[in-house]
Amino acid sequence: MKKYAEGAVALLLLIAGGSALAAGNASGGDDGIPALLKFAEQQQAVPVVEKVPPTPPPAASKPKPAPVPRGDNARLAALNQALQRQADTIRLLEQQLATQAQPTMPVPLPKAAPVDIRPLVAALKGVRRAIATPPDLLAMAAALARQQRLVAEQERQLQQLNRQLQPPELVSVADKQAYAAGVSLGRDILRLQEENQRLGIEADRSRLLAGIGDTLAGKPRLDNAAIDSALQAADAVLQQARQQRQQDIRQDGKAYLADFAKQPGVQKDELGFYYRVDYAGSGQIAAGDNVDIVVRESLPDGQVIKDMELAGTVISQPLAQYPALFRAAIGKLNKHGSMTLVVPAALAYGDKGSPPAIPPGATMIYTLRVADALPQDRSRQK
Repeated sequence: MKKYAEGAVALLLLIAGGSALAAGNASGGDDGIPALLKFAEQQQAVPVVEKVPPTPPPAASKPKPAPVPRGDNARLAALNQALQRQADTIRLLEQQLATQAQPTMPVPLPKAAPVDIRPLVAALKGVRRAIATPPDLLAMAAALARQQRLVAEQERQLQQLNRQLQPPELVSVADKQAYAAGVSLGRDILRLQEENQRLGIEADRSRLLAGIGDTLAGKPRLDNAAIDSALQAADAVLQQARQQRQQDIRQDGKAYLADFAKQPGVQKDELGFYYRVDYAGSGQIAAGDNVDIVVRESLPDGQVIKDMELAGTVISQPLAQYPALFRAAIGKLNKHGSMTLVVPAALAYGDKGSPPAIPPGATMIYTLRVADALPQDRSRQK
């Protein structure tokens, strides 16, 4: 439509200068078609309809023009024809503009054929099932996450307890006394834990420390009734474990003693212990001598309780001051002699034992060596 509007403006300009344009075209020696017609032919390709020029008015109403030469008549006729053609073109352009201004009906778009997406949905469901996490794996992951949170909370409580229990400085006497009391309490706890471990009872250290920390902070997480109930249940388990442990120890001790009694050179003392002289030594030990001995003490399972030989220590005292068991053993040796003794629980630590290292009812094994024996006067001079 913009193209036709520009053509109409140009056409008005041409009409305004009609005579000059016609004269210019006639004198230019071209094909005689005005530029406006050429524009219409190139852009719209609209055929030009020739019309008969209108009949001039009667000559009676106007004065007769002066006679025109023959050549001027021809030019005038050509100019009139050109003007007529321009008028026809203007009417045609106006008709086209009116046609373009009328609203056009929308062209209906073709209907798209429906697409069946059910196979695609089924395929997607299969993919989801294939990549879905199994329920048991989800449960394991959730349990692991809970365990990690629990461990993190325990570590946080342990760090907090360490900060609370560790004094920043140990300068004054009171600071050192308080710290020493804490060390003593810690040692007692460790001994109890070791004893429980030998009985097959394990206590979680982080929860044990958490209980201590909460008590010191005055914020226990269990009420008194729950604490008493838990302690009673733990004591019952402990007593049962001790009885079972003591029974096992007695049976193991009896079996060890029976096997030892069958070995060559083993004898039984009138006190009830069994012994074997490994080296008799030389030089009799007098009843009033000062005797130096080295002892190794162990249990039937091989656990060593004390090893004076390894520690490089010696017991030195008059023979009369030794317990009856060791006086009887030393009396069977000479100076620098050695022997092995297997002693029933009744002659050793009895039913009480010596916690935490020696359990109740334990059979004891001793390796005894006489390092030296001298009269008391000479021993003092030495």
